[in-house]
Amino acid sequence: MISVSIVLLVLVCISILLTIGEIYVTYTQGRKYADKSDIRLLTDILGQIHDRNMEENDLLKSNLNIHTGQNNHIFNERKNAILAYFSSLNTWMWDGLNLTVQDYNHVNFEEITKRITNIKDYYNHANISFAIMQLTIESEQLVKIGYEAMMDTLKLHHFVENTMKNYQKTLSWEKTLLDKITSKDYDFFKLSPDMKSFYERQARENEEEKRRVLEGYNDRHWELFKQAIADRNLFRDVAKAELSELENDVYSKSPEKTDDLSNILKAGTSLAKDIRDLSGRREYAYNRESENKF
Repeated sequence: MISVSIVLLVLVCISILLTIGEIYVTYTQGRKYADKSDIRLLTDILGQIHDRNMEENDLLKSNLNIHTGQNNHIFNERKNAILAYFSSLNTWMWDGLNLTVQDYNHVNFEEITKRITNIKDYYNHANISFAIMQLTIESEQLVKIGYEAMMDTLKLHHFVENTMKNYQKTLSWEKTLLDKITSKDYDFFKLSPDMKSFYERQARENEEEKRRVLEGYNDRHWELFKQAIADRNLFRDVAKAELSELENDVYSKSPEKTDDLSNILKAGTSLAKDIRDLSGRREYAYNRESENKF
């Protein structure tokens, strides 16, 4: 009787232990699957965050490239405006107003008309380029210096134009007088004393006018030209400094911003990758631990 009770007790204990073991196994397996499910869910979330982060990074880079492109465009517009004005100013001065009056006489005086027309065209081009520069350049100092260069060059322009027009009239009269004297149909010696006196007086006055123009032209021209060149050189130096400063703002600061942003983006991407790797390692370690247990 006692042995049967003991056997029954042993069987009951064994049944209880098996039940407890089954419950433990079921609990452990359920926990394992739950943890693996949580890890996969976390990994998927991190993957979505990583993909969204990369999209935002690409958008930021694209916006930065657009901003840099706009700065480059502004810099090029201002540089081109300064160069266009400086070029037109030099063309006006050197090709138009660097004119020697001694190069003309009663043979080629008609060319003066074309030369004066060219000078006016150069002046108009300089005016247009200066107006564009006014709208493009923010530096009031540079615009002021450019205006002063325009005004002093215009003084030279007026002097050259007025002198050449008067000189052309003088040469035209000289040509007319010579044509009459040398014409086969015109006998100067048969003229009346009054007409002879008139022509002689006109010839003397004409020669005196030529002498006056030739003597005073070079000195006055050099005085005005020298001032115009000084203004042009000042504009050149200030413009170079302005362009250098503007170039530094566009090309020096932008790379710094790009580097800073790139570092931030790289750090964010690296952090997301580290989290994903950590999650993967955790899942791998858990699987190995579970395998060792069972």
